[in-house]
Amino acid sequence: MTIRVIQWATGSVGKAQLAEIIDRADLELAGLYVYSASKVGADAGEIVGRPPTGVTATDDAAAIFALDADIVLHAASKAFPGNTNTDDIVALLASGKSVITTTSYNHLATYDPEVEQRITQACAQSGARFHAAGEHPGFMFERLATSLTALSRRVDRITVQEFVDCRAITAREMLVDLMGMGKLPEDVTAESPLFQAISIQYEQSLAATADVLGLRIDEIRTDVRTATLPHDVDVACATLPAGSVVGQIMSWSAYRDGTPVLVAEEYWTAVEEIPGWDLALAGQFLIRVIVDGAPPIRLELTIDNHETDLEGVAGGQLAVAMTAVRAIPYVLAARPGVVVPEIFGAYRWPEAG
Repeated sequence: MTIRVIQWATGSVGKAQLAEIIDRADLELAGLYVYSASKVGADAGEIVGRPPTGVTATDDAAAIFALDADIVLHAASKAFPGNTNTDDIVALLASGKSVITTTSYNHLATYDPEVEQRITQACAQSGARFHAAGEHPGFMFERLATSLTALSRRVDRITVQEFVDCRAITAREMLVDLMGMGKLPEDVTAESPLFQAISIQYEQSLAATADVLGLRIDEIRTDVRTATLPHDVDVACATLPAGSVVGQIMSWSAYRDGTPVLVAEEYWTAVEEIPGWDLALAGQFLIRVIVDGAPPIRLELTIDNHETDLEGVAGGQLAVAMTAVRAIPYVLAARPGVVVPEIFGAYRWPEAG
């Protein structure tokens, strides 16, 4: 029995998902929603270099809501100002279709209690399921790092560092408007709206990780360091002016009883090297997990971030896409409601004495 899937959006992540749906015999493409007017009316196969599917792209959300399907892979961008993601997700769920999203709804109570209520109510009324996939947040801290703690007798602190080579990003809206590259340093601080929009993603990651570990968090402290260069920097989608931000180190530290216990650090760079920064990117997407405790654990995971066989899709974006595709059967087998992956054997934080 095939699973009927709707693909919502065809950016870099959505294209990778769409190709996988078309290529797999156990999945049937039931509909395709696009934001770009130039794609409307195109056959889904044409968009990803596949044979015709008979399914044409539409920007009519109401038509998608009315379709009969089992699940929707929701891969809308977070970078555009007209963000209707919550409304769209709730409408899809209310129509009886389960939803897997890659748009950072990984810990709904942290994201927005009102959004949590709307999503859980929609699931309860229709019997649908909702799952937030993604690489980070979504996998690296909440699933990978916590799974490593099954090897631990004692855990004192977990640090997850992500190193992202931003040079190949093709969407200016993502690199400049969302990530802040090319902005003035004073516009990229822990207090800036730009950082606050990103921060909620990692706050969710820390909160979701704490849930797995049975850990109470007292507060989350943030910090931002930026790097500039005295000359212009050319990247795939923009020229970053001299003196503007070409590198960032952002951190989120969850404290318990005055001690940092969970730390997420993001290293973003649009250049090969920054003096004093340990990068060694070489086109790789690097995750470093450090578990301080007994025994000390250190893991480095690299993903080749060069373009894949799909035009405009890099290795890191393909990884994000696959977290949603691989989740399909597990989400559909779960009870209606918000679906959170179960981590087997993770360390459980002791209560304070």
